[in-house]
Amino acid sequence: MSTGYVRLAALWLIPLAIVSCSSDSPQRDSAMPAGASEAEPADVPDAAAPAAAPSAALLPEATGCAPGARCLSVTSSGRPSASGNYVAQCRGKFADFIVPKDTIPSSYDGPWFQPSLLEKAATGVPSGSRPWQAFDPRDPDERLAYALALRNYALTSKVAKSLTPQLTADSNYRDPAGGPVPASQRNQAWYPAPRMFYGPTDSPGTREAAHGMTLERTVRVGELGGNTAAFQNYAVAYYDARGGRVFQQLWKTTTPGVDSPKLSGMRFTEGSFVFKLLYSAAKPSNFPDDLLAGSLKLDILPNPDGPKVSVRLMQIDIAVKDKRAGPTGWYFATYAYDAEQSGASPWRKMVPVGLMWGNDPGGAPIDESWINTDAPAYALAHLGVDGRLNGPVDNPASACMSCHSTAQAPSVAPMLPTGACNQPPHRDKWFRNLKGTTAFGRFQPSGQTCVTASPGVTLTAADYSLQLSATVARALPTATGGQTFNPCTWDEDDPPTALVAPTRASELTVRDVKQFEVTRDPQQE
Repeated sequence: MSTGYVRLAALWLIPLAIVSCSSDSPQRDSAMPAGASEAEPADVPDAAAPAAAPSAALLPEATGCAPGARCLSVTSSGRPSASGNYVAQCRGKFADFIVPKDTIPSSYDGPWFQPSLLEKAATGVPSGSRPWQAFDPRDPDERLAYALALRNYALTSKVAKSLTPQLTADSNYRDPAGGPVPASQRNQAWYPAPRMFYGPTDSPGTREAAHGMTLERTVRVGELGGNTAAFQNYAVAYYDARGGRVFQQLWKTTTPGVDSPKLSGMRFTEGSFVFKLLYSAAKPSNFPDDLLAGSLKLDILPNPDGPKVSVRLMQIDIAVKDKRAGPTGWYFATYAYDAEQSGASPWRKMVPVGLMWGNDPGGAPIDESWINTDAPAYALAHLGVDGRLNGPVDNPASACMSCHSTAQAPSVAPMLPTGACNQPPHRDKWFRNLKGTTAFGRFQPSGQTCVTASPGVTLTAADYSLQLSATVARALPTATGGQTFNPCTWDEDDPPTALVAPTRASELTVRDVKQFEVTRDPQQE
């Protein structure tokens, strides 16, 4: 992610940077409908794709989308407009992407990002025990197997296999030490977080059109494996059917052209799972010895009027809702590519760096992260504060769960302690073991002050999901008029009116506020 700050008139801040850091009991999730059971329904066939909006013929068409998709000309906020500089791909109720038209070459013939339709996530959740439940991560001797079981679950998915169709053997995706993955869980649908597409694709947190990747943190010179040049990184994350169902139930689409979040639904069901594939744009020549030799390679379209960008898989992040984690309710796992591993499968070369289930509020020695000493050296040299778990692409000035603990809506705390908030006692707030239902709070640097008061504003926790908090924040009306629209449900005969009146700027205003992106280290300020 690029370094810098944005001066804001009001602090309804929308987190563009989606950091790569990649409840205490299995009681019914608040996002589940009344009468729903924690027992998951069996797989059912997906329903037919929803019909186009009644006035679809009146909406301005565009080019640059997958064959068969509705391709609309829109503004950066998603409002259909013949003069809009963006294109939206619609196959269902949510756009697959909304990207600047000039990021798609005129001769481009695919691939296009075409994920499973979120509105179908209400069904198709496979039942049965998940593979990682066979291992107890509280036992140090079972943590590696637990991490491999998580990896097996992600890599035997249809998402991973679609990226390497030439690798047909099960051994290319699954380590026997992590146990089997039932067929119904392998065949389930996987869903990216919706609505991560407002803004330019060469800015953090906005999807590009080829693989739905978002710009992540930039690795600086000399930071990783002796790299001789800085390089950008990109990522895309997928939630399993349980996690996808939470997103599906979160959003109301009853008003054409408007997506309204149900803030009380910002909590994940026990067993929800998400994995994030992080790709690096580093060239082989950027390292004394190429760290990514033989890794999975893709071409993406993030830049206006630019060529395709070649990226290679460097890191995988996984998070799973598991009550055995204790107060946080989550286990986070990170994996790094190791070119020295044997075999032809790049997936099996993704070696666990470790697990994290708490933020170690007391500091060193670190007891709530497990680090795999067999991880590649460049990853072990890039851990978080005091040795907490951190991935190669992540900012070493923090740690995985520390960043994710800031997930809330509206977003009124940076992912890293910065400026006046990087001093005691405020800095300690980034290393608390919060429940997923406890909002992080407001902690924003302003000059020599760390602003903590938020009069008249209700903060809602996003259960350690930065993507959840970001997509909800982008839907909230702001004091500066930052409303976004859904072109896929837009009714030209009855366009949406303004949402509820936004919070008055005077209720939550501090002049000259700096919104730091996760790239910035506190000591750089």
